[in-house]
Amino acid sequence: MSDPIITELWKIKDGLAKECGYDLGKLFERLKTAQKSEKGTVVNRTKLRKPVEEHVAETATPYPSK
Repeated sequence: MSDPIITELWKIKDGLAKECGYDLGKLFERLKTAQKSEKGTVVNRTKLRKPVEEHVAETATPYPSK
């Protein structure tokens, strides 16, 4: 079973890669340029990050002090 959305995204990705000669540096620069031309924020990752304390499991014990 193939997902038509994923298939379309792969076609777009492959087209961009081909246009950039499969050079990751060129692709990155192209994407940075495209993002600068956008009027708003494309992706706001600041709200996705959690402080390190929230990543520690509740059952974790602290390191013993020396």
